[in-house]
Amino acid sequence: MGLHQLKIFELVVRHLNITKASAALRISQPSVSQQLKLLEEEFGIRLFFRLNQGVELTAEGREFFNAIQPMLAEAENLEKRFKNRVTHSDTAPLIVGGSHNVSINILPKLLMAFKKLHPPVQVILETNESPVIEKRLLTSELEIALITNPSYRVDIVYEPYEEMELIAFCLPSNSLARKQLTLKELGECPLVLRRGGRLEKVLMNLGYKMNIAMRCEVSGAVKAAVRMGMGVGILYRNAVASRVTKGSLRLINVPELREMGIKSFLVYDKRKPLSPMAQAFRQIVRQEKSPSAAVENNEVPLVSVRRLSVH
Repeated sequence: MGLHQLKIFELVVRHLNITKASAALRISQPSVSQQLKLLEEEFGIRLFFRLNQGVELTAEGREFFNAIQPMLAEAENLEKRFKNRVTHSDTAPLIVGGSHNVSINILPKLLMAFKKLHPPVQVILETNESPVIEKRLLTSELEIALITNPSYRVDIVYEPYEEMELIAFCLPSNSLARKQLTLKELGECPLVLRRGGRLEKVLMNLGYKMNIAMRCEVSGAVKAAVRMGMGVGILYRNAVASRVTKGSLRLINVPELREMGIKSFLVYDKRKPLSPMAQAFRQIVRQEKSPSAAVENNEVPLVSVRRLSVH
């Protein structure tokens, strides 16, 4: 048994696909299969079940993987300590997925915290609809993600992160900023919404007439339209936090909106262990987790979000 064999085994476990593991290792698929076969013969155990589109760990394979983790972690520590030349190619990239809202308003600060602790690791952020992110998790195209619209698939772990609160907002000069509105009254205002959002469907199901001034593809366009005086915007709280802090936008008190928020979840494939870097990111997410605060006196507790460029 050699360290190289164990690293090959670990990468196959991460991808659950020999072809993808061989591509990541830059060695041939037969070579990967041969090293796995040698490990199985040396220990007299079966590590994987071969499937049509990949592999799956056996019970003995999972036990073996857990047993070698301290050895692999120590080898990684030695490399970090004594290897003089560290390049991006020495470390596999961490691929993180995110649904649209969290990719803009939550993931940047989490990834910044991760990069401070692990500067050499290349991070790739993929943004898409939650169902697409879930499918990419199950095909090992990304490893861990933060989403807001879970499908609750049996092969995915869903760890609650935080509840995202819907809020209505307008220009400070708008008289509505000083009023409390019902959901029905809000629907009668000229509204600027993200296209395909939940609120429009809910109001229509309740039978409320809606005065839609504009539908936008992204939250930034909603905020820009409101700042130009086109109407009242509705987004999740984190999306407008910085603008409220600066005073360029003002919240409208709509108590019924507080009951229409959605929860975000940290998700990953339960069929395979997380890589060390994905585990480190998961720990950061847990440390940064904070409960959502209610809107009081037309104000909200605000989180400063910085834009992130990850190299």
